[in-house]
Amino acid sequence: MSEPEEQHNDLLILEELKVLYSETDTYEVQELLGSGTFGQVVKCVKKGTSENVAIKMLKNHKYVAEDAQEEIKILTQLNKERPDEFNVIKAHEFFLYNNIICLVFEMLHMSLFDYMESIGGSFPVRMIRPIVAQVGIALAKLKSLGIIHTDLKPDNIMLVDNITHPLKVKVIDFGCALHVSEARCSSYIQARCYRSPEIILAYPFGEAIDMWSLGCIMAELFTGYVLYPGASEYDQIRYISETQGLPDEYMLNRAKKTHLFFKRHRHYQHSPWRLKSKDRYERETGIKPIERRQNIFSCLDDLAKTYALSEADICCTMVEMNDAWQCLDLIKEMLAIEPEKRITPIDLLSHPFITMAHLTHFSQSS
Repeated sequence: MSEPEEQHNDLLILEELKVLYSETDTYEVQELLGSGTFGQVVKCVKKGTSENVAIKMLKNHKYVAEDAQEEIKILTQLNKERPDEFNVIKAHEFFLYNNIICLVFEMLHMSLFDYMESIGGSFPVRMIRPIVAQVGIALAKLKSLGIIHTDLKPDNIMLVDNITHPLKVKVIDFGCALHVSEARCSSYIQARCYRSPEIILAYPFGEAIDMWSLGCIMAELFTGYVLYPGASEYDQIRYISETQGLPDEYMLNRAKKTHLFFKRHRHYQHSPWRLKSKDRYERETGIKPIERRQNIFSCLDDLAKTYALSEADICCTMVEMNDAWQCLDLIKEMLAIEPEKRITPIDLLSHPFITMAHLTHFSQSS
C-alpha cells in the first residue's frame, strides 16, 4: 500500500468512528473539536456517566506513536502531581483502539485564543492578572519537575468554564513537551510568534523559553494584538532586535544560527555583530522580509501608548495607570532577551503586579 493511500484510509477511520472502546469505558463520539496532520480531537460522552470528555486520536504511525508515548509519559507524571492544583489539564486514560492512539482528557470550555477573538481588543489589566498568575503557577510546577512545555500560546491555554469559573484557565497540549535533559540547540520548537530568541538563534535553552512565550501572550492581552508577528525567523529576530536591542555579544557568539541573521565587519573578526539588512537577507536567502507589525515600537515601554482606559475607569485613573505600569514592568522582565536574565516562574508569582502590593496604599487611603 502506498503512503498516500495509507493516510487516506487512516482519515476515513477517524471520520467514521462513532464509538471508542477502552478496556474499562465506552465513549460515544459527539463532534469534531479540531484536526491536524496526524489526528483529530473529538468531543465524546462517557457512556453510563454522561460525562463529557475530549479525546485526542492519533494515527499509529511510527514517529507519531513515538511522540505520543513521550506525551503519555509526561501526562502520567503530571497526573501524579494533582494537575488541578497547578492549572494543567487532567488526562483520564490512554488506550489503543482500531490502531488509533487515544488520549482522554477532561472537557474544557474554550481556548484563550477564541476568548481573545470574542473580546476583540486589549484586556483590562485586572483580567490579565489572574490568567498570567495561573499560567505562572503551572510553569513553576513544570520547572520543578524539569519539564519544558515548548508550545505555549493562546491556543494552548484553555478557559475551564467562563460562566461558572470566570477566567480560570489551564495549560493544555503536551505533545511537544520535553524534559530539560532532552533540550538540544537544534530543536525546532515553539510557534513562531511566541518563539524565544534562544530557539531562533539555536542557543542552549531551558524552561525560560516558556516564560518568553507567556510574556508575548501577556503583551498581546495588554495591547490587543500579537507583539512580534514575524512571517519568518529573520522577521521575528528583526522585530525583537528593533524593539529591545540586539542580544548580548556573548549570546550571539555562542549561538549556532547567529550568522544567518547577523553579520560582522568582514575584515575584523571580533567586531560587534549587526543585524543584516532586509535587502541583504533577501539576497542571501531569497526570502523577502515582510512588515506585519500593528505598531513599530522603539522599546517595550512604548506599549503603554496602546493602553486606554474605559469611561468606567476614568474615576480610578491613578489606580488603573499604576496597575498598567506594573503590568508592563512584568512583561519587560518576562521578555528579557537573554534567558539567564528572564524572570523565573517563582519570582513572577511574587511580582507586585501579581500580588497587587503596589495597590495597598491606594486601598488604605480611600
